[in-house]
Amino acid sequence: MTRIFTFGVPFIVGVGAGWIVQGRHWDAFLTSYVPALATLVAAFYGAKYAFQFQKDKEMEDNKRQNVVNGNSAIFNLMRMTSTLRNVQKQIIDPARDRPARFLEMRPTLHSIKDDIKLNIETLYFLLETDYRNLLGELVIEEARYQSALDAIKERSRLHIEEVQPLLERACTVEGGDYSLAQIENALGIRLYTTIQQATEQAIDHVDSTVVSLTQVADKLTASLKKQYPNETIISFEITI
Repeated sequence: MTRIFTFGVPFIVGVGAGWIVQGRHWDAFLTSYVPALATLVAAFYGAKYAFQFQKDKEMEDNKRQNVVNGNSAIFNLMRMTSTLRNVQKQIIDPARDRPARFLEMRPTLHSIKDDIKLNIETLYFLLETDYRNLLGELVIEEARYQSALDAIKERSRLHIEEVQPLLERACTVEGGDYSLAQIENALGIRLYTTIQQATEQAIDHVDSTVVSLTQVADKLTASLKKQYPNETIISFEITI
């Protein structure tokens, strides 16, 4: 636009001045050159506003998509947390404070849903913000969630396939009063130690991941609210 005024206006003024000096009609100048300049200016501003409109629309569309993707990630973090909380309530907590919890903690008899994923690619917009490190934390949390489920599944497999058959051979009955020494004698030192370690690892994985999932979800909620203060951003809390 600067060039239009820099070169166009002096040109038209010069032409007009020349016509006046030569005695030509001023109205011819007004009808020939001024409309051309007006058309050029109008075309420029029309293109400028059309470009700005399209740019603003793209920015708005990106913002809405980022909000949707962010809320979707928070929702999946909530689902992960809910899955592990159910494991805590149904499997871990009933035996948590018992000395023989490695034995009394029941194995999972049904498949735990492990198909909950975070679509990390849709969150790449975080790399352009002050929360770029959050993307790495989300990747870690997805892996921690899977590790917690794997720990529970492996401990359940060990309990069903190896521990229970040996206890049956030793004629132990559920609910019977047995010392830890008797249980160790029935299982053997290797399996006795293995099931203890597998149980402790499963409990630790689940407990710590419930906390870390919630913390990362809170960070994601806070980051989205800061970036998009006028949008609705979801959040959740752990229910005791």
